[in-house]
Amino acid sequence: MNAKRKQQKLRKTIKFNYEIKQANKSFPTIRAMFESTSFNLVLMLLIVASVVLVIIENIVSLSPANAQYVSRINEVLTIIFVCELSLRWLISNSTKDFFAAFWLDILAVVPLFRVFRLGRVLRVLRILRLFRFFTISDGIKKTFPFLKNIPSVNWVEYGLIITIVFFSVFFGAAGFAHFESESMGPETAFWKALFSLFAGEYADYPESIGGKIVLLSLMMFSMGIFAMLTGTFSAIMLEKLKESAMYKNQDLKSLSGHMIICGFSAKTHILAKEFLLEPSFKDSEIVIVSENVDLETLKAKGLDTKRVRFLKEDFTHINALIKAGVERASVAVILSEHGEHRTTQDIDARTILTALTVEKLHPGIHTSAEIYNEEYAAHLKNGGVEDVILQGDFSGRLLAKISMHQGLLVFFKDLLSRESGNTLSFIDPPKDVIGTNCAEAMKYINKELGYTLVGIKPRAKDLIVNPSSHTIDETDEILVIHPA
Repeated sequence: MNAKRKQQKLRKTIKFNYEIKQANKSFPTIRAMFESTSFNLVLMLLIVASVVLVIIENIVSLSPANAQYVSRINEVLTIIFVCELSLRWLISNSTKDFFAAFWLDILAVVPLFRVFRLGRVLRVLRILRLFRFFTISDGIKKTFPFLKNIPSVNWVEYGLIITIVFFSVFFGAAGFAHFESESMGPETAFWKALFSLFAGEYADYPESIGGKIVLLSLMMFSMGIFAMLTGTFSAIMLEKLKESAMYKNQDLKSLSGHMIICGFSAKTHILAKEFLLEPSFKDSEIVIVSENVDLETLKAKGLDTKRVRFLKEDFTHINALIKAGVERASVAVILSEHGEHRTTQDIDARTILTALTVEKLHPGIHTSAEIYNEEYAAHLKNGGVEDVILQGDFSGRLLAKISMHQGLLVFFKDLLSRESGNTLSFIDPPKDVIGTNCAEAMKYINKELGYTLVGIKPRAKDLIVNPSSHTIDETDEILVIHPA
């Protein structure tokens, strides 16, 4: 019998869970409506209109006819918000999730119902709808990405503080006007609430219990607002100080023979670290140009930033490249920098534009560029870019090799970094090997220098790997493996 009951209970649970899952999949029209920009814009306007009407209803002295008219409009708006919340509850995953997400909105519409009408002061709760303005505006910013290009102030934090101040003053004014109606009118109640909030004191303490509770609430609001203002402005000052220390562009005009890295990605710290370890660049510096550059991330990955400068600007702009001293730089690397809503074609277009601009400003610079699409490589080569790397191409081939030959990864890790083991470098041919063939040069270099010859790069020609019949010329460069 108990087993049968358990089975029936399990079936009910499964059925209930199934119904919930089915409910989540339904109402696509309602979900689409809530996600649409036009709906959110209309809702934002209704929220602002409702708050304005509440202010007029509670502060402004109106004739009985006008007061009733304003009250009716406000109640119609509140009914609209109740309907909206009901629809949101209908499509929510659970009632618990709904209350967790929209408790503030529920609180704002409570004064509609008579059972909750504990006095005129409760109507001030409708002003909490202003907080939804910021939530909705975030959704609109996601729809219109260009609105995110306003980084001057954190308007959401400031707007939240202003809203809390506004709510506190209005709450106090409505409370004093209601509980202390015999001794003050709406205008006096407003000024009493304002001075009580910011001065923390009240000339004549309220006589009624309700008025004293309102004053106590204002003092608590005052402490909270002071803490928020202190925290916000402290964070802003610290951010500005940190930003000025991080991204100061001091003496960029004096740089010469430096390396420029355009773009910020997971490869940036590797590039910078290897460049700093290269003996031939021991006196040179690095300039990283990107709007997304983050010093803390680089430091966390172990990069020594003493010889690293930062230019927090868009590297596709010619003025940013000139500021970075591209005309005096010896090396430029353009990385594929991701960004919100950027396709691989967009990323490659930025890389090509930057690479061609670099070559135009300084034709003698050694430029390397990283792109996604192979068909664009020819454009870069024609524009004077020396080296073009396809995103993922080298790593894919390396992964294939190490998968087929166990232990090969150690070889590549050892050669591709100067941090330990051995590394690859070009050297000038020793006088004793000029005019000899590669076999003899290989023996001499290994015996006298302890290096291993792996390639020859003739002047103005491509590298010859594992050469056999080539005769060493004084203009050649010899690629060798040697201790780091």
